[in-house]
Amino acid sequence: MNPFPTRQHAETYLSRIPDLAVREATRRTLGLDEGDRTAPENRPSAELRHSAVPVLSARTQPAPLNLAHVVPGARTFTLPWPPSLNSIWRATVVKTAEGPQARVLLSREGRAYRRAVRDRIRDYGHPRTPPGTRLALTLTACPPDKRARDLSNIPKALEDALTHAQVWADDSLIDELIVRRGEVCPRGRMVVQIVPLGSTLF
Repeated sequence: MNPFPTRQHAETYLSRIPDLAVREATRRTLGLDEGDRTAPENRPSAELRHSAVPVLSARTQPAPLNLAHVVPGARTFTLPWPPSLNSIWRATVVKTAEGPQARVLLSREGRAYRRAVRDRIRDYGHPRTPPGTRLALTLTACPPDKRARDLSNIPKALEDALTHAQVWADDSLIDELIVRRGEVCPRGRMVVQIVPLGSTLF
């Protein structure tokens, strides 16, 4: 099944898959391996196929992929820098009918971040992804300073905030996640791009 409106859209998506084996398996799933029967004027040029994958030198700062003009429904926006995972949850003891019980609750900082993301999403016109649609998420993390940070710790607070803001039904819909380190900027920011995939491709 090919969820893309044209072969050109499909080829652009395929060019973003770095693993050659996965790319070819996806090509077969999309039904694009049965010879090139596309008219020459509709074939994606070599320039287009390679332009979707930026070539980065050691000095080049990674930038978010801008596929809004290629893939229908793509959304790109900028959100506040998220708090660390250690600061968004707090352990507390609550009294219940069965006695004191330990609970892990969203911290004041975590609640404030969710409100900030919700307000920013409202400023963007409250974008929504189609219900149930599988998603590709690209994040460019521009930190507030040069302290060492693990990129793998950054996405969760942001994903939960986007779920709370109802941009998507649940972050379990994300089939593809790319996190890049961007330039240091005052107060930090997250450049977010969401691309609907239409259906699970694998």
